[in-house]
Amino acid sequence: MGLEVDDDDVEELVEEHSKELSTEELLELHKEENETLKRSLTSEESGEEEDKEESRIIPAKDLKDAFFCWSKLSKLAEDYHPDVGSVQKAISVFNDNVMNYFWKRLVTRYAALAKITLRFF
Repeated sequence: MGLEVDDDDVEELVEEHSKELSTEELLELHKEENETLKRSLTSEESGEEEDKEESRIIPAKDLKDAFFCWSKLSKLAEDYHPDVGSVQKAISVFNDNVMNYFWKRLVTRYAALAKITLRFF
């Protein structure tokens, strides 16, 4: 990539982050980052127009519960169902068509949070 950093760049960064922000500046920064996060969480990366269902923010606890329940159910089916081939196929289809949607939502959320976190450093 060829990115180079010299001493002046480092000093500028340190200076920038050593300034104390006023309460008003902190509140404005917080408001701006909340708006950015909200836009990130509700926008699709594919560029397609969103429908009402996709614009809803899914609580992290619900996502965690969904992944946990699916993990338990798929493991139970693999362990005890007599038709292993059918179970594997059904799990694969469900993963591709249902769980993948929730996984993308979770990844998008973490990416947005990482962007905001990096802005503070």
